[in-house]
Amino acid sequence: MFPHGAPGIALALLRIGAAATVLAGIDAGAGCSWVGAGLALLAAGLAAGLSTPLLAGLGVLHALFALIGGEPLAGGLGVLVCAALALLGPGAYSLDALRYGRRRLALPSQRRRR
Repeated sequence: MFPHGAPGIALALLRIGAAATVLAGIDAGAGCSWVGAGLALLAAGLAAGLSTPLLAGLGVLHALFALIGGEPLAGGLGVLVCAALALLGPGAYSLDALRYGRRRLALPSQRRRR
C-alpha cells in the first residue's frame, strides 16, 4: 500500500507537484482570506501526505473550479495530477505511512488435496 524506494520518491514528488498546483491557484489579491488559508492548508497536507486520497480529491475539485473559471492549463494539469495522486496513494514517505504503517498480509498456504 505504501511503496518505498524509487516509486515512493516518485509519489512524494507527485504530492509536491499537486501541492504546487493548488498553491498556484491562490490569487495574489486573496492574501489572507479564508479561501487562501484553506488552500494553503490543503497544499501543506498534500505535500506532507496527510489523508492523501481525501485531500487529493479536494484538489481535483479546486482544479475543476479553476478549469471552469477560465484557467485551462492550470486547471487541467491540476485535475490530472491530483486525480493520479488520489488513485495511487501517498507512498512510504508520508504522514499516512507513519500513521497506518506497512502491513504484511500472510495468507495460509493451501495444500493440494488428492
